[in-house]
Amino acid sequence: TDHFRQNLGNTSGVDTTPKMTSFYGAVPADQVAVDVPRPSSDAQSLTRDAKQSRGFVTDHFRPLALLSLASVVTASVVATAAARGATFSARPPALRLADVHTNDRCVVYTYFEDQGMGQAGTVEAWKEIWRDAGWKPVVLSEPHAALHPEYQEMRTRFLTYPTVNAAGYELACYLRYLALAVVGGGYMTDYDTLNVNVPPSPQCDYLPNDGKLTTHDDYVPAMVSGTEEEFNRVATMMFDADVNDVMSSVGKTMVSDMYLLQYFRDREMIDTAHSFYTSPNWISDPPCDANGDELPMMFHLSSSLIDHTFGKQQSDKPEVMLEWFDKLRQTKEGCNKVVANNQREYSERFLTMPGVNKFTDALKMHWECGHKKCEQNKENEEMEALIMSAKDKNGKAIFE
Repeated sequence: TDHFRQNLGNTSGVDTTPKMTSFYGAVPADQVAVDVPRPSSDAQSLTRDAKQSRGFVTDHFRPLALLSLASVVTASVVATAAARGATFSARPPALRLADVHTNDRCVVYTYFEDQGMGQAGTVEAWKEIWRDAGWKPVVLSEPHAALHPEYQEMRTRFLTYPTVNAAGYELACYLRYLALAVVGGGYMTDYDTLNVNVPPSPQCDYLPNDGKLTTHDDYVPAMVSGTEEEFNRVATMMFDADVNDVMSSVGKTMVSDMYLLQYFRDREMIDTAHSFYTSPNWISDPPCDANGDELPMMFHLSSSLIDHTFGKQQSDKPEVMLEWFDKLRQTKEGCNKVVANNQREYSERFLTMPGVNKFTDALKMHWECGHKKCEQNKENEEMEALIMSAKDKNGKAIFE
């Protein structure tokens, strides 16, 4: 067991002494490896075929039994490899819940399955950027989702949902919610999300909005936060959704996790926030607020943005991400650095919910009014005046 835990690559240097028990009934480790090997086919079949019910929260003992079975398989693999004189790397170990579950909220996840779209470089850029912003980036994939008790049933149904995209790509977009429930919830982003200066919380123990499932780019899942229960709740809602009603409601002839989130938002089944700006070339220089403080900057460099805004190829995305990361890290030096020493300060300065930070709310209004006609009223006029009052750290007006 110790050998296989080492093979899972816990190289973070973080203390892995368990602190809590997940509602799977397994004892989690505090930190997980960035690159986790795929489980063997034997372990996968044990995990998938033994799942019969859909009781995720109340079915405590089935996951424990499966983990015991997986341990037996692991022991068998070790014995066989030793008998044959083989190296352990010749057959990758099975994932165990205790190896991937964490309550460390300085971890940020993305989900990636290579669909032949040439995005591996983007994932590497994502890891570099988020690490430089102070987070612990972890890449999840289908072997993590396969640990979910309802993985096989949900996977089968999700494959039937109508889409114009590649089936494997769309499936991955659904399975990431299962994976996040498995690892303990937390923060999940697209791998083309650019984080310039939003740090994790000071004690690595904070989730916005009291842990409720929250999308931070309106209903676009560029960043999603929530507890494991909340990720499981939304995965189950996606599984149970009336697909025809969803398509009719959002005016589409296909469904995706994004359209389902839009559907859930409209029915107040999830919460949304606005922690993202549209494009890095839209932000002011320097990017300061009315107090001269640096704005918390995150951007979703979607395929559309790369094509139409920057006029680049998709293969250029890693370069574009790193270029803008470096550029904005330099320009923000013209502003006062913003720090948070506790949860209260963090919730007021980073990943804020609507109504908490007036300046970021005003920026959202400004962008919306720039793309559609807005009613001229006192509230909008006050927001516009607030934006125009932005200044740098020396008190010089940014908009003159």
